[in-house]
Amino acid sequence: MSSMDNFRDNKKILFIPGWLDSGELHGYKNSLDIWNKKIDLNQDFKADFIIAHSVGALAALYNWHIHKNFKIILLNPVLAKKDLGKRWLKSIIYEGTPCPPQRIKLFLSFIPALIKASRLFKVPVIILVKTIPPEQLAVIYGENDKYLYDQELINSFGENNFKIIKIKGAGHNYSPKIEAALISILTSV
Repeated sequence: MSSMDNFRDNKKILFIPGWLDSGELHGYKNSLDIWNKKIDLNQDFKADFIIAHSVGALAALYNWHIHKNFKIILLNPVLAKKDLGKRWLKSIIYEGTPCPPQRIKLFLSFIPALIKASRLFKVPVIILVKTIPPEQLAVIYGENDKYLYDQELINSFGENNFKIIKIKGAGHNYSPKIEAALISILTSV
């Protein structure tokens, strides 16, 4: 069993996947699949760590603002709505997105997931981030995530002294390189 498997099985770690994705597809036993299930984002998630990928980062930040009782690791967070449709298409064209058969089923939730994402983009990220202590938030992003990741916004995170890790050779999609960075953060606390 790898060290990442130990983290995936840990009940104190909650994974929030990116849009139309599932934690199960990445091996997480404790995941909040907000895109295809009815989930109350106001509830206490009862986790020590929330790992949130892509647009799932908005759900993690929103919940932290309410409860302030967990640490957050954002993976290639998508936090700005500006030109998102165009950015998303470019990301799919140039980087691609994995679509195993289990994920294709999630596309049946396209309309409800789009509505949830639209609501989450109303979360005032800049205001919320200013209230988070530096030791409570880390950001991991792939250097090849050129379309969805908002470098300017994350630069403002650096002003708040959050840990920001750039991964060489990684893009937007969840990957083994991203997992290696996750392990380094989770084992250092």
